[in-house]
Amino acid sequence: MTADAAPATTGPAPKARTVVTGAELAEELGVTTWHLTRGQELGVIPPRDHTRGWSAAAADTIRPKAPDLLEAIAAREALGAHRIAELWHQTAGVEATAADVREMADRDRIAVLDTYKGWPLYSVRDAERLAAEHAEELAATVAARVAWIAASRDRHEAAQYLGWKAREFTDVATARHLTPGRFDRYANADLDALAADEALTEQVTASRLIGPDQAAAALEIRRTDWDYVVAAGWIEPAEIATIKTGTYRTVDVPMYTTGAVLALRELPDVDWDAVRAVPKGKPSVLREYAHRSQTRAAIVRRFAAELADRHQVTVWAQYDGSADTWALDWDHHDGRPTRATVAQELQDDTEAAPHASRITLGTPWGEHTRWARQMLQPGASAIVDTETTSLAGLVCEIAITDSATGAPLLNTLVKPGEPVSDGARAIHGITDEELETAPGWGKVLPKVRHVTRGRTVLAYNAQFDRQTIARDTARIGKRLMHLADDDRWGCLMAARTAFHGLRRDWRLDGDHRALGDCHAARTILLDIAEGHGHQFTPADPTP
Repeated sequence: MTADAAPATTGPAPKARTVVTGAELAEELGVTTWHLTRGQELGVIPPRDHTRGWSAAAADTIRPKAPDLLEAIAAREALGAHRIAELWHQTAGVEATAADVREMADRDRIAVLDTYKGWPLYSVRDAERLAAEHAEELAATVAARVAWIAASRDRHEAAQYLGWKAREFTDVATARHLTPGRFDRYANADLDALAADEALTEQVTASRLIGPDQAAAALEIRRTDWDYVVAAGWIEPAEIATIKTGTYRTVDVPMYTTGAVLALRELPDVDWDAVRAVPKGKPSVLREYAHRSQTRAAIVRRFAAELADRHQVTVWAQYDGSADTWALDWDHHDGRPTRATVAQELQDDTEAAPHASRITLGTPWGEHTRWARQMLQPGASAIVDTETTSLAGLVCEIAITDSATGAPLLNTLVKPGEPVSDGARAIHGITDEELETAPGWGKVLPKVRHVTRGRTVLAYNAQFDRQTIARDTARIGKRLMHLADDDRWGCLMAARTAFHGLRRDWRLDGDHRALGDCHAARTILLDIAEGHGHQFTPADPTP
């Protein structure tokens, strides 16, 4: 080879690019791939014409559009109100809030460009312009808001300031045509004018409705004294309120106006100091004013209320119309009061004693009510329910809930190792496919033992669930431990049957899934804990 010969080539010439990827194009334009995506959304950049990006020809038309791309994105950049307020704080030094952003938007000083989940998104460009060129306007807007907040109160704050209920304030504001300003707030000056109106304050207080316990407290007398006030015919309820006391039960409560209650202080010939001086548990001096024609029902209810107050226990009074008898039962504190104690108090009550033969003290359902109330104490018990592959099959689902709160302690499918029968699937709907990836009983059993340790285990049909759990546990060669103790199990179906005096067991009205049936069983427990008949609770101590 001579000195002037051409050098030999080292390989074929590189091929020209036929496709430009998004990352390559973004690098050439000095932007990010996000900018390219946003540019396509805004129509500044054409859509990709290749699965990997843009063809070389398309990329050539896009490169000159880089300035237009950045301008279009900047013009459409938007943030929520809180983010805009942060921007103003950082760039203009004002303590702005979302409310100030909305105020500026209402003045058309900042545009709403878009929404997200119903929330408006505001122009960042407008926000930056306001911060740079109109910082004083922003500061004035913030100062006006702060001043108004300081000079006003919302509805709840206004009611609290006046010592009224929120509904009472709303009624007065409507009647006085008092309208709120910004942020639904009322000017302090208007509230001060209401507070200075003594006649209005008296009117609001006098029209306030209170129940029997509150009425007794207002007069500084016992709750049982109040019953005699009503029996004497000195006051009539302004309305009757229906209050829910249980899952299925309500009670009608007479409501009185505060003005009518306080007016009783001026009754002639009534020595209220003497009424208040009567010791707890002793007969009221107001008895002589009550109508002598009190019904037996009123006497029994009065005795039950005094019993509850005297011993600080819940008392239930139930009337049996078929036998024309009353039954009284009560909660116990360390076994007290005993039946003998209550029987003696009944004999000592001059009004109730003549009816003692028609009043039963202590009932079978009372035992179940006290038991249910114990089971509802925090940490006392748990409710379990199982779903099986067949009537006598293996566990395919188990749930355990806290009796006191209803919160799930365990809720899981269980891989049974046998197919679900057609009949069982038709009831609970659990399929073999669902169970394929579920944990086996060997992994679930330790969790069952853990969440039930130290608790009574309740089930609607305890015999079924206990036998099912025992059968599966024996099958895998494990121990039941505390679950083997008969005394640790309680049957809600048996308790329900005895509580209601049924001749046959009722089926549980659940959804045939373990967790749903646990919740349905807890409803039964709550129902039993409510007791039968009218419930009397201890009155709050009077001032």
